[in-house]
Amino acid sequence: MTTCTLPPASYNKLATTVARDTGQRPTAAFWIHAAALVRHAHEHGLAPADDRPPGPDGLLKSLESLARCHPALAPLADPAVLPLWERPLGEAAWAAVEEFWDRHPALESGQRVDGYALGDTYQLLSEEARKGRALCQTPPWVARLLLRLSLEPAMEEWGPADVRMIDPACGTGHIAVAAFHMARVATSGGRGSHPGWGGPRAVERALAAVSGVDLDPYAAALTAYRLLSSSASVLGLSLDRVPASWPVNVAVADSLLDRAEPLLAAGAYHACVANPPYITPKDPAVRGQVRAAYPQVAVGKYSLSLPFTALMLERLAVPGGFVAQLTSNAFMKREFGRRYITEFLPRFDSRWIIDTSGAYIPGHGTPTCILVHRARPPVGDTVTVIRGNRGEPRVPEDPAQGFVWRAIEDAVENRLARDRFQAAADSARQGEPTNT
Repeated sequence: MTTCTLPPASYNKLATTVARDTGQRPTAAFWIHAAALVRHAHEHGLAPADDRPPGPDGLLKSLESLARCHPALAPLADPAVLPLWERPLGEAAWAAVEEFWDRHPALESGQRVDGYALGDTYQLLSEEARKGRALCQTPPWVARLLLRLSLEPAMEEWGPADVRMIDPACGTGHIAVAAFHMARVATSGGRGSHPGWGGPRAVERALAAVSGVDLDPYAAALTAYRLLSSSASVLGLSLDRVPASWPVNVAVADSLLDRAEPLLAAGAYHACVANPPYITPKDPAVRGQVRAAYPQVAVGKYSLSLPFTALMLERLAVPGGFVAQLTSNAFMKREFGRRYITEFLPRFDSRWIIDTSGAYIPGHGTPTCILVHRARPPVGDTVTVIRGNRGEPRVPEDPAQGFVWRAIEDAVENRLARDRFQAAADSARQGEPTNT
């Protein structure tokens, strides 16, 4: 997989150049990113036609063509989502965009077309999303661990054919796409798979299983595009051949405050997985609304990650559902976390507390931890805690193979193996059949 390894300054320089033409920095970011998205569709054989019209007008035509492929892609031709039609791009600025993507393609290689590089590139290009909404994408290896501790046991408990998951702060879809692949494998032949499922049926079921909600209309559109691109590439299809009836459960909404959005229905999800914003709302009105909606956790100068925990545990999850999140560990050190720790979290079944503050997670300058709970009262008196002793000695070339992250993954796997062994031994003593 190719990822965006250029320094942020390279994207900033290009956005500044294009903004001189469009007159607006946010619009410049949209032009640059839309050009990368269209290239992704054409160069991976996902676009409905082989020809790609040249120039900025050709880009708009390509977006309109992609938007017609599936109802979930309609936002790609909506000026309210991508305000390109009202702010045309000149030929010189377009040449700079084309030359940039010629030198630094935001594409994946290999058989899977996940769009991870597209997601990362949007974060780097959009200062508005990055600073205003705290968009910070979850690296694939972190997403896999979160799902390993939530979606995977949910599928084992309820069956892969019935499980639903949501990321209520999905950004450009890193967690949602990883969940799609996990659900697809489980329904088409993986461990614990559903008999008789495979091919198109498994892909359709995996799409139906995954939901994502975000405040950012373009980030949500990009999530939908990535889910459909993954589906099409698995089946060897172009996007216009993916059935329009196949569900793509992605919505634009304020997950903390919106009670009308169907994807935020109460008690609908067996797994809730998120890397929610760590910031405090800048708008005083919004800050007050969240405080009123989540008085048990939105205390003082609270971080938004705490109301998201409450949203997932108290509203979105089914009874006993799994809730996993990567979150800032500031609540452990600051006054706003006192009630969260002493009054709120003890009401739920805590399963894992993992210190990830020493791991190198690109884009995450804030020290973090992973929390995993079940939406039920505490069961037993054991919580698995993985504590950090030291950080990385240097920035690892491959963050997924850093010393700290590898130690975390090894500790998780060792504990899961021990739990499986213990469960098998207990079943054997009781004369019950086991699946281990």
